[in-house]
Amino acid sequence: MTLEAASPRSAIDLRVLLGATLAVVIAVLALVSLAWTPHGAASLTPLAEPDASHWIGTDAIGRDGISVLMAATLTTLLLSVFGTLASLFVGIPLGAALALRLPPTDRTARAIAMLPPALLIGMLISGLAAPANLTLFLAIALPGTVVAAITTRHVLAPLWHRDYVTAARLAGLRPLAAAQRHVLPRLLPQLAALGLELLAVAVLIEVSLSFAGLGVLSPGTSLGLMLRDAQQFMAIRPLLILVPGAVAVITSLALMLAASGLAGARHGA
Repeated sequence: MTLEAASPRSAIDLRVLLGATLAVVIAVLALVSLAWTPHGAASLTPLAEPDASHWIGTDAIGRDGISVLMAATLTTLLLSVFGTLASLFVGIPLGAALALRLPPTDRTARAIAMLPPALLIGMLISGLAAPANLTLFLAIALPGTVVAAITTRHVLAPLWHRDYVTAARLAGLRPLAAAQRHVLPRLLPQLAALGLELLAVAVLIEVSLSFAGLGVLSPGTSLGLMLRDAQQFMAIRPLLILVPGAVAVITSLALMLAASGLAGARHGA
């Protein structure tokens, strides 16, 4: 994940609008499940065929597929959002502190190249003897913190040494005040893009871990758990696995699309 400083006056990219709209629609439908679902917790015929009342049929214990999907999407989004926020709250200040002390070098590129195995290691470690929600939170937050810190350091260090920032500090502004006044406004679009990228990855982490049995477990529900529970019925009820999978993929792609638009705002992309 690479970021570049953008002008605070950059126009909103069409990708941001489209991606954010898709993500918001999915989030709103998920939030509606707190107050209403088409069939609530009613017990129906297990593995009933799709019809006008049950658009994707019912699951193995007789729950309406759409009702479960709405609640599952909410669980996945909440876990992803909390894990991502933790990554940003820890990683961004850490990256800023590193940028003040150590300018970026070619080691930054090597560190970024190590992130995929770091992500895998974090997922495996967090899955050892931990409650399901804590497992997912750590699997999202730990690697995300590393990504946020490295990326923030990479993008902040060049700005921190610009002439206007140096002049402000020489004029008496403390480092934190100088950063808030002259650096942070230029980084907001890029930090927002970073957050959306991490959130998109967090959704996929939840789906992957829950599908593997390391995340949410019954009687809870999430998109990953829906995929796990429905895999054995793929041949007779394909919608029970295709629809949750599509929701997870569309959500992640929408977030990445919005992030791409924010990250490319400086170049008018």
